[in-house]
Order: sequence, then C-alpha cells, then structure tokens
Amino acid sequence: MPKLRALPVVSALTLVGLAQSGRRLRIRAGRLAGLGPAEGSVDVSGWRVLAATGVEPRPETVAAAVAWAETEGLDAVDLVPADLPVERVLDLLRQVDPATFRAAATAKGRSAGHAIVVREEVAVRADLPQGPVSPAELAEVAPQVKRFAPRTFDLAVAPSERAVAWSADEELAFQRVVLDRFGSLALFTAGAQLALLGAGVAASRPLGLAAVAAFQAQPAVALGGHANGLAPADLGPRTATRWASEVVRLSALLRADAPEARSLRLAEEARPYYDAELPLGTDRFFEEPVEKCRWCGSTELRLLHTTPDLIQNKPGTFRLDECVSCGHVFQNPRLTPAGLDFYYRDCYDGFGEEEMEGMFATQSDDYESRAAMVRAVEPAPRRWLDVGSGHAHFCLVAREQFPETSFEGLDLGSAIDDAARRGWIDRSYRGMFPDVAPELADQFDVVSMHHYLEHTREPVEELDAAATALRPGGLLLIEVPDPEYPLGRKLGRYWMPWLQPQHQQFISMGRLEQALTERGFTVLDRQHVQKNPALNVISAGFLLAGHLVPRQGMPWRPRPAVTERAGRIAALTTLLPLAAVAGVVAQAVEQKGDDEPGAAYRVLARLEA
Repeated sequence: MPKLRALPVVSALTLVGLAQSGRRLRIRAGRLAGLGPAEGSVDVSGWRVLAATGVEPRPETVAAAVAWAETEGLDAVDLVPADLPVERVLDLLRQVDPATFRAAATAKGRSAGHAIVVREEVAVRADLPQGPVSPAELAEVAPQVKRFAPRTFDLAVAPSERAVAWSADEELAFQRVVLDRFGSLALFTAGAQLALLGAGVAASRPLGLAAVAAFQAQPAVALGGHANGLAPADLGPRTATRWASEVVRLSALLRADAPEARSLRLAEEARPYYDAELPLGTDRFFEEPVEKCRWCGSTELRLLHTTPDLIQNKPGTFRLDECVSCGHVFQNPRLTPAGLDFYYRDCYDGFGEEEMEGMFATQSDDYESRAAMVRAVEPAPRRWLDVGSGHAHFCLVAREQFPETSFEGLDLGSAIDDAARRGWIDRSYRGMFPDVAPELADQFDVVSMHHYLEHTREPVEELDAAATALRPGGLLLIEVPDPEYPLGRKLGRYWMPWLQPQHQQFISMGRLEQALTERGFTVLDRQHVQKNPALNVISAGFLLAGHLVPRQGMPWRPRPAVTERAGRIAALTTLLPLAAVAGVVAQAVEQKGDDEPGAAYRVLARLEA
C-alpha cells in the first residue's frame, strides 16, 4: 500500500517531466534544417553517398544536399527522411541539438540511420566504406565523419526521402551502437516508464490518465507542424496508441537478436590477456617503497590513503603517502613501467577508448578557458606543443582562438597519430617528453600540460623538458589537481582526482611555482578551476557505488550473473540520487568569490631569456 500511495506523486512528476521534455524536443525538431530543391545543375561527382541497406536516395535529394553543403561550407550532411517514424526521430533529437551540433567540434557524430552525403576527400581520409551498410554500421560511420569534419557536418530533413522500415533486430543493433554499453539500461528505463504509467492509472485514475495522455501526446507536441518538412508517417496514430505501441515495440526489442555493444565485444576479446596475466599476481607491478619524499627528500612521511582501483576495478591496493615537511603527495610504492602498462591498458585505449574520448569531448568550456589564459598574454603564438594530448581535443577547440597557430601534440599512445590524421593537430610526436625534447629544442612559443604532470614518474624532468622545447620568452601552461583542495580531503579516497593507480604525484601550487622559478620561469598568472563541489560529491558517490558493486563485463572479473547486474543498477539507483542531494548541499555551503577553492589549478609562466 505505501508504494501505491506514492504512485500519484510519480504520475505528477512524470506529467511535469513529459511536458518539459516535449517542449525541449519541439525546439530541437524546429531547429533541424530542411533541404529545398537545388537551383540549376549541381556537380555531385566529388561527393560520396553512404546509404543504409535498402535505401536509395533520390538524385534530386543528393543534389539538394550537395548544393546546401556547398552554400553552408559543409563537408557532410546526414539525411533525415521527412517521414522518419516517431520514436526514431525522438531518439535522434535526444542525442542531437541541431542548434549546436555543427559548431560543437567535439560533439559525437549522429545519424538518423538513412544516408550520409559526404565529400569524397573527407571520406577517403576517414577511410569510410564504399557500398551500402546496415543502419547500425551507418551509426558507427557518423562519429567518424564528425571526427574528420568536426565543424562541417550537419543534419537536414530531406522532404522527398522515405524512411525504410527496420526489423526489431536492426533497431536493437542501431541502439547498441548509439548507446553502447548503456543500451540495456535504456531498455530497462523505457520498460520502467511504461510500467509506472500503467500502475499510475490503477493507483490514481485522474493523475494516471493525465500522465498517459501526456505520454501519448508528446510526439504531436514535439513533431507536429514544422516548416522544415518533418512529418513522421505514424504521428497521428501515436497520439492515441503510443503506450500500447511502445509496449509491443519494447517486447520485440527484448526478444531481438543483435551483436553486443562494441565495448562489451572488445572486452571479451581482451579476456584471454587478463586470464594469462592475473594468476601471476600484481605484486610484480610495484617497486620497493621509498622512505624519503620524492620531492624534498624528507623522511617524515605519513599515510594519506590506501585504496583499490576505483576506476576500472582491476585487482591491487595502492597507497598514497604525504610528506609532513613539504606536503607532497605521491604513490608509494609506485608502479613500475610494466605496472603502468597493465593498469592503463583498456582505459584510454582498447575497449575503454571510445568512452574516455567521449568524456574528454564534454570539456570544451575548460579547453576554451585554458586557451583564453594564454591569449591574454600571447594572442598569436606561432607553434604550440600540447604534451599528453591524447586525441587532442584541447587543440581542436583552442584552434578557434588561434587559427594561425600550428598545434602539435605529444603522447605515448596511437591516439596522437589519429589526431594528426583527423587534422586536429598539425603534427604528432610519440614518446616520453624528456626523451623527445632535445629534438624539439627552442622551437615552441607555447607548451601546455593539462592533467599530465600527475601521471608522470619524475615531474621535474618534465619541467626540464618544457624548458628545453620552449624558445626564450615562451609560455608554459600547466593544469593539475590541487592536493590541498579541502573537499578532496574530506571525500578521502573517493575524491575522483586521486585516480589511483594512474596518478603518481600531486604537486601543490606553491611547490610547482618554486620549481618553475628554479628553472628560469616567471609566473604570470594562476587560477583555481573546477569550482564545482556538487560534481566532486556526485563523482565520489559514483566511485563508492562502483566499489560496492563493480562495473560488469570487465575482462579481469568473472562474467557477471543476472543478480550482479541487477545489484549494480540498484546500487547506482540508490547512491547517485543521495550523492546528488549531498552535492547540492556542498555547492550551497561552499564559499563563493574569486578566492573560492577549486579541485584543480592552472599556472601560466614565461621562460626568461
């Protein structure tokens, strides 16, 4: 009975949520461009059409797409059939905001699953397929198109195109590409919503029926009457039958057969490696502990934290020591190079690569503010080296402020070479910075290290390498987690930036500035950043939930049973709302103003002649 009494409240909240999401989706639908007829003859020879199986875009559609692309300065156009079924349109609009998609260089490429018209030069550079592909394969192509055309890819409604119906197998395969490992969660959420709507009617007929009516009317609210030609063929029937139709559709998807999400497939492919490595134990991955501070040499050390791997949940226990004399925090014992290889494996590469790239893609505001810090001092650097650049998301965004600058990136992994192929940087370097620096001596106007130093074994050697690569008068920009951040201390080992076992060293602002001064730098500016207590608390809740019920499908863990999957969902469902509430409280009590502490800090320094 108490649960039934709560259902009217759930129905009321659902009613409000549907109204808000319907309004948001309508705004997005109205922002989709509509293709008009091309004027005169259009040369389409320099373009490639990537169509889903069974789709043959009309010649007039291709001509209109090419003409619009040439006018708008685009390299690719995703064709949205005017009659695309309601649920496929809504899923697309949940993933894409047409107002920002084109200009958001780091946004993930999306497709309606019909066809993409792409400039041949881009298609060759991105190694795109030639012939028809399945809808799921087209969903895989779209992110690659966006990577190679980061600011010149857009979507448009094609009024004369007609959508091809998908089987349940095709729809499930498409969803698993778009949502990857969250596809099962999406099905669970959709089923839960339908169940709550049905139960709401039984518990409180007026509110329950109102919520169901809002659910059924949402497509008409979001998709009806747009000038761009969007007119889903099933829009009318959905207004009266959507709840029942969705029950049928969801049932079909639950019975459908499709390949597992890509990350889960790659995880299974990695399992033999871990099956061979894990029986050997993890003690071999650690050096002997040291009795002296790695920064000042003091023997006055104290334990700060011991923690398991809270990110990937690989086996092992890690210790962070703090120097009583200077406050330096470091991993002790630290990992050997082989240990770093083991614990980095499948985080930034392998089956974890796409997820991490997606995370870096969400930080454009941070990238812009980092670039602005340099621009205030040096508006037109000739050459800029970004160290620890990964896929070079920062360089891609920073180029907006520095269009004439040559951005170059250095990293250990192959991602940096991918960045060069995409055109996100002008040149890539592979290797350890101290090893590569002599070849780059006195060549750069700016060197940047964003959340890089904390990963290194010998950070002072990295600072020496920066001094070598910079020309006299050049700028060094560094951003690292602040080990003195008060909330980070309170959250203990669940503060995300401790990030064991990857982070080896934690340098305070004072110690870093002293080290820079000793190397001939003058500090020009300093900032505390990431001033978001709520995010830190919510992240801590996520790590705690993952510690209690580790992430499923990891190849270094036994294959999960159904009960374990359910337990993880329950842990996340319980702990994350509590963490969100705690985060709001932390945000409210945190002192505001320029002196507000942040989870990280930036230092900008000039190398004196």
